[in-house]
Amino acid sequence: MTKNRAAPARDAAWRAEGGSAGTTKAVERALAWLARHQHKDGYWDADDFGRAAGNPTEGKGGGWHGEPQPCRFDVEVTALATMAFLAMGHTHKARGPYQKHMAKALTWLSQSASGATLFGVGYATQALAEAFDLTGDEELKDAIESNVDILIDSQHPRAGWRYFAHSRMASGVPTTSAVVPALAAAQRVGIKVPKRYRKPILPWLDGLMDKKTGRVKYHVGAERLGYTPTTTNAASTLLIRAWLGETKSPRFESAVKAVMKRKPKWSIKFKEMIVKGRKRRVQIGYLQHYFWWHASDALAIAKHPVRKTWYGALKKALIPKQKKSGHLAGSWDPVGTYGKVGGRVFSTALCTLALTSPIRYADHEKKRD
Repeated sequence: MTKNRAAPARDAAWRAEGGSAGTTKAVERALAWLARHQHKDGYWDADDFGRAAGNPTEGKGGGWHGEPQPCRFDVEVTALATMAFLAMGHTHKARGPYQKHMAKALTWLSQSASGATLFGVGYATQALAEAFDLTGDEELKDAIESNVDILIDSQHPRAGWRYFAHSRMASGVPTTSAVVPALAAAQRVGIKVPKRYRKPILPWLDGLMDKKTGRVKYHVGAERLGYTPTTTNAASTLLIRAWLGETKSPRFESAVKAVMKRKPKWSIKFKEMIVKGRKRRVQIGYLQHYFWWHASDALAIAKHPVRKTWYGALKKALIPKQKKSGHLAGSWDPVGTYGKVGGRVFSTALCTLALTSPIRYADHEKKRD
C-alpha cells in the first residue's frame, strides 16, 4: 500500500507504470457508478442492482458455478468497492465527492465483517487497514484487531484457510489469497499479528504447484474431486507470495510464466456442463476479473519486469469493454465464474482494483517486514 494518493504524484507514478488519461477516466467512471449504487446504509448489495435496473437475473449467480440463487456476499463486495475508492485517495477524512460514501462504507464494514465468510473478513480487513494507513483514524483499529483474531484462530494448523471461520476442510488457495494479504496489511500498519501464521504457508503452496506448468491445485487432494491445477490459482499464489515478500524464488517465476501465457483478453466461451444434476451453459476460459486482479497486484508488488506487458494487455482488455452509456455507464459486465457469483458490483470493483494496481503499490517495498 502507498499513502501517496494525491493526484499529481499519484498520476505521475501511474504514468510511469503504463497508465494514461484513458485509464484515469475509466476508473473515475467506475467510481461514479459504484457511488450511485451504494445502499443508503453504506454497503453494496451483491444482487440488488439487477432488480433495481430491471434485470432480475443479473447478480443472481450466487452458486459457485453461476447457477441462479440469492447472492449473500454483501460484505465481500462492499470491501472490494471500498478499496476501489481508497485506491484513488478517497477516504472518510479527505474532502471530496465520496467522503460521505466512504464514511458509511467503513462504518458498515467495521460492524459487519465478523459474520461473513473468510473472504469477507479478509477483504474487510484489507479495506480497513488501508483506510487506517491513509488516515491514521484510530477508531478503525478495534475492527481490524477483531478481524485479525478471527483469521488467526481459523487457520488450519499446517496450511491456510477455507471458506468459513474455524473450518477444518482442506485449506484452499482462493480463501488463503484473501486472508494472507489481510494479515500482512494489518501488520504493516502496526496491528499486532502473530507471525506464526506465515510458517506453513509457503511449503503448503509449494506442494500444490505443478512443477512443469506452474499451475496450482485448489487444495491438497483436489485431483480426487476432479479439480485440475489452474492458472487462476497460480495468480492467487503469486499474490500470497508477494505479500509475504517471497518474489525472487523459482516457484514465483514458474507461476509468473504460467500467468503470462494467459494475458488479459476479453474472449467469452461457454460449455454445456452438468451442475447439481442439471445441464447448464457455464462460461469457461480465462476471462476472469478475479484472476486479472490477483495477477495485477502480485506483479505490481513484486515490481516484476513483465508487469508493464501484463498491464498493457489489461488496459486493452478492460477499457473498451466498460459500459459508456445508460444506467450501466462506468460498470463492467459480471463475466466469468466468479463474476456470476459476485455480480456487477464485484466485477466493477475488481476491474478498478486491477487498473489501479500500479498506484496502490508504488512504494510497497518500503514497508516490508
